[in-house]
Amino acid sequence: MRPARILESYPITMTSGLVLGLLLGGFPAYTKEISTAALAAAMTLSLTNITLSQTRGKDHIRHAGWALIINYGALTALILAIAMFFDADIRNGWILMAAAPSAISVVPFTTILGGRTSKALFSTAVNYGVALVLMPLLTLALIGSAVSVASLIAYILLLIVLPMALSRAVMRANLSKSANSSMLNVSMAVLIFAVAGANRSAFTGDLSIVAAISVACVARTFASGLATETILRSMKMPKAERISYVLFASYKNLGLTATLAIALFAPIVAVPATICIVFEVVWVIFLIRFYPRFRD
Repeated sequence: MRPARILESYPITMTSGLVLGLLLGGFPAYTKEISTAALAAAMTLSLTNITLSQTRGKDHIRHAGWALIINYGALTALILAIAMFFDADIRNGWILMAAAPSAISVVPFTTILGGRTSKALFSTAVNYGVALVLMPLLTLALIGSAVSVASLIAYILLLIVLPMALSRAVMRANLSKSANSSMLNVSMAVLIFAVAGANRSAFTGDLSIVAAISVACVARTFASGLATETILRSMKMPKAERISYVLFASYKNLGLTATLAIALFAPIVAVPATICIVFEVVWVIFLIRFYPRFRD
C-alpha cells in the first residue's frame, strides 16, 4: 500500500497511534499543548464542509436535545452507578467524569465514521453550554468542590469556536478529499499517540484496581455505545443519523476530567479517566471496522 493510501486509512492510522503511544510513551514534553493543537486541527478539518446555515433548524435542536439526554442523562447515570462500586478517591474520579460534558472529538469522529457532522457540532456546542451550569453543580453536590467554569469556557473557545473560524480559511484552499482525509487522520493519530502514551503508566499500578476500572471502562464505553446502536438500529434510524448518538453515548471529555482531577484533588482521582482514555481509543478503532458492515 502506498504511503498516501496508508494515511487515508482510518484503521491503520488510529491503530498505529495507539500502539506506538503505548510502546513509546508518547511525547517527552508538551503533551497537553500537542494534544490540544492536534484536536483543534482535527476539528478544523472536520468542519471544512459545513456552513453555519447547516447548523440551524428544528432537526438540529431535536438532535441536541436527544444528545443531552443520552450523554448527560443515560451515560452520566451509568458512570455514577459505576462510581458506587469504588471507594474514596477513585469514586470521586468517576463522579468528576460523570459531570463532564461530551468529548470534543465526537465531532471529528462523526466525520470519520460518515455521520452528520453538522448535527454533532451543534449538539456538542449545546452540551458544553449546559455543562457550564451542570458540571459545577454536580461536582459541588456529589464531591463538595465545584470545577472552574473558566476552564470550560476556554475549551469552548479553543476547540469549537476557533476551529469553526479556521475552517472557513481552509475551505478556500480547496483541499482534495484525499488530502483532507489524510490530514484529519494524521491529526487524530498524533492525538491518540499523545494521550495513550501519556497515560500508559495508569496500567502499572495496583493490578486489582486497574482490572476493576478496566471492566468498568468496557461497560461505560462499549456496552453503552453498542446498546445505543442496537436500539437505534431496531428503530430503523439511518446509520448516518445514529453514529453521533452512539458517540454521545460513549464519550466524555476525559482530558478535561483528568486535568481537573489533578488540579482540584490528587493524581489518583485522575486514574479512572486516564484508563478510560485508552478504551475510548480502542472503541473508535472498533467502530471504524464495525460500521462498514451496515449499508444503513
